[in-house]
Amino acid sequence: MVGRGTFFVGFAAGLLATTLGAAAAPAAPNAAAVAVEKQAIETARLDSGADNFAAAEGEYRKLLALQTRMYGTDSAPVGDTLAELALQVSNQGRFDEAAALFRRAEPIVQVTASPAARARLASYQALDAANQRDYVDALKYARQSTAARRAEVADARKAMQAASGGQPVIPPNEGELAHSLRIEAEMALRLGDLASAEAASQEALWIVTQEPGLPLWWRADVVSLMGEVSAAGGRVVPAERDFRDARDLDKTIFGDTAPTALADIRLGEFYSAQQLYPASIEAYRAAFAILAKDPVARSEVVPDQIVPFEAAAAASNDPTLDADMFRASQLADSGIADQVIARVAARQAAGNAELAQLIREAQAAQTARDTARVDLAAEYAKPDEVRSRPREDQLNSEIERSSAQADALFVKVAQTFPDYAKLADPGPAALSAVQAQLQPNEALVTFVIGVKSSFALLVTPKGLTTMPLQVTQDSLAGDVAELRKAFVPEAGHLPVFSLKTAYSLYQGLLQPLSGKLAGVDHLIVVPGGVLSSLPLSLLVTQPPGDGQDYSNAAWLIRSMAVSQMPSPRAFLALRAERDRHATAPRAFLGVGDPNFSGANGVAGMKALSAAATQCREEGPMPADILRALPPLPDTAHEVQAVAAQMGAGSTVLLGAQASEPNVRAQALDQYRVVYFATHGLLPGELHCAGEPGLALTPPAVATSTNADGFLSASEIAALKLNADLVVLSACNTAQESNRFGGGSLQGLADAFFASGARAVLASHWEVPSQATTQLMIGVFNGAGHQQGLAQALRQSQLTLISQGATAHPFNWAAFTIIGEGSTLGRVAAINQFAQNEGGAKP
Repeated sequence: MVGRGTFFVGFAAGLLATTLGAAAAPAAPNAAAVAVEKQAIETARLDSGADNFAAAEGEYRKLLALQTRMYGTDSAPVGDTLAELALQVSNQGRFDEAAALFRRAEPIVQVTASPAARARLASYQALDAANQRDYVDALKYARQSTAARRAEVADARKAMQAASGGQPVIPPNEGELAHSLRIEAEMALRLGDLASAEAASQEALWIVTQEPGLPLWWRADVVSLMGEVSAAGGRVVPAERDFRDARDLDKTIFGDTAPTALADIRLGEFYSAQQLYPASIEAYRAAFAILAKDPVARSEVVPDQIVPFEAAAAASNDPTLDADMFRASQLADSGIADQVIARVAARQAAGNAELAQLIREAQAAQTARDTARVDLAAEYAKPDEVRSRPREDQLNSEIERSSAQADALFVKVAQTFPDYAKLADPGPAALSAVQAQLQPNEALVTFVIGVKSSFALLVTPKGLTTMPLQVTQDSLAGDVAELRKAFVPEAGHLPVFSLKTAYSLYQGLLQPLSGKLAGVDHLIVVPGGVLSSLPLSLLVTQPPGDGQDYSNAAWLIRSMAVSQMPSPRAFLALRAERDRHATAPRAFLGVGDPNFSGANGVAGMKALSAAATQCREEGPMPADILRALPPLPDTAHEVQAVAAQMGAGSTVLLGAQASEPNVRAQALDQYRVVYFATHGLLPGELHCAGEPGLALTPPAVATSTNADGFLSASEIAALKLNADLVVLSACNTAQESNRFGGGSLQGLADAFFASGARAVLASHWEVPSQATTQLMIGVFNGAGHQQGLAQALRQSQLTLISQGATAHPFNWAAFTIIGEGSTLGRVAAINQFAQNEGGAKP
């Protein structure tokens, strides 16, 4: 499997379906429960085989609850399902949570009577290690699993021969062995051991070819791996044949869905590496046609799969490919922000009975289509003498009927609930549309940052510039972590900020595009990945020398204003919204200094981490979790100072008043600026498919999500705002655990956009209240002078830089405009100081 660094997931899912359903129960469950269990296993198998890991996770969670009731918490089926659930969570990049699930599964599986279950757990641990690119451990686990399964097959063969009196016997099922061999081959290939990879993959291919009853997509997976091994060994002709054969088989089994798109991408990657650029572009276009209409398929694409297309298109020197290059850059996985919005969309669907029913019916039709495709592929695989033409015709009819039904239902969803459709599946933005919305002094830059290689794409009103970059995900993560260390005070002192690292990052990210940035004074950045956790305004554009002269450093913000957008599609949507709504009549709603009573320092950071990673499904946030957060007393002065600056029509909620019910009770669509000075709980990994949100004053006891003191992204998206600006001050990006939270921050901003906000001014770390107050007053002064939000922020930041006491970027660089930062236009009255008729309303 390609996707989020995952490997051979469909293989594992099919294997579990054939073994888990047969697990013995300590007590005989009723027939209805068994039927539900069987259906859950089958649905999860199909979802995982189609690379829909989020859906598979949901099914395995339901299955786990059912089996716990049927068999008990320490039963073999529960242990197996925990292991499978752990793998699905790992496939989505939530490795901490996956580790916890594996820890729950291991003691159950290790005491089971089944050696196969223990070997299967080792193979899943291999896949989890591979997802984290720890191929050494992955190969170790895979070889443990292979050895155990070889022994199991040998023991079974001996037992069968003894029982038959030495007569020839049907060999035992070797599907589990093929599974381990496949993983072993994949890991050996990643470590450059081609001989071991080829031997293991050939044996796996022989087994899946000869063994009856195994899922048919196993053969496609193994054949594709054989292509990778051949390509790595320089055997181009057999590699091309294997990639094509695997793609054709995936298309037969899955049709135009995720596995086929990923198979086309693998073929395109191969052709690009061979510098066969027209063939590469053709294969990629076949994949893009599927991705354009399948959000599940899009969610599995990662940057390293897109960079080869960008390279092929760039090498073609064909301007007609510019639009394709820009569209392709948006298909690469944008990580946590996408997960946040997917979760918000799912909750919105669940909250509307008619919408939820339409989606259920459409998904049921898709499941029926996919089941029929698998059954048809199985029929095609039979020898000619036993194939059934009537059965094939029946299955073809079912595929056509179910496909048409699913398509019609999704069209109805888009027509009946257009806001949901835009949120759930916005699709990529067109290059021409983005160019048309850019001002002459603006440029939009987006990055495709891969494990192996990267690309930058710069859009101006005049055209598109693409450039390969030398940076990678790992190098960027290291640099961002290094720079962010300077924003965690130690014993009351600020660590040194590395101007050299900031300059090195500029060289890697923007210097290759510097020739096209002449005349640009507003750079709109679509960062993605770890770049979402670092404001690019603090990059340094000239060699800094050996000193630490922050006041005179060549910060990027000296050259241009910088704002962020979650995506090019969000850029278009927010530009369209900019002048569509009437100006809200009231100036300012400020919320700050909620009633928290936790400790500061290290203990406070631990409390923030605990709250950010709280694993909860549908229930309220426990009140004691929020009460344990460190207090923010300085934010009261911050909010009051900004409110006084904003003048009449301002409302302030502090302390006990800064509660979720009080916020909800406000006429939120009446305020031009909505200001939250509180903890933002922004986990870098979304535990239990959770969401980021804002912490408010908790109740004595939390009894409902609407009044628990945690305003989640889904709840934010359901609010009704008409805000030109939402400010999120004192946000927490989980720095203490090195899980960058910028993606969550982008997702939270997206939720505010869905609620009616047009820009979010958010902080990436907690900054001193005095510096923040000065910064904000400068921003709103600038806004009042028609400079636009991004330019107003820039001027206010430059003021702090010019003052030696606040020149360290800890004081001025934390805040970033996410969203519409070009101009306030008709809303220049955002802070009409002269109309101060009474100041802030307490």
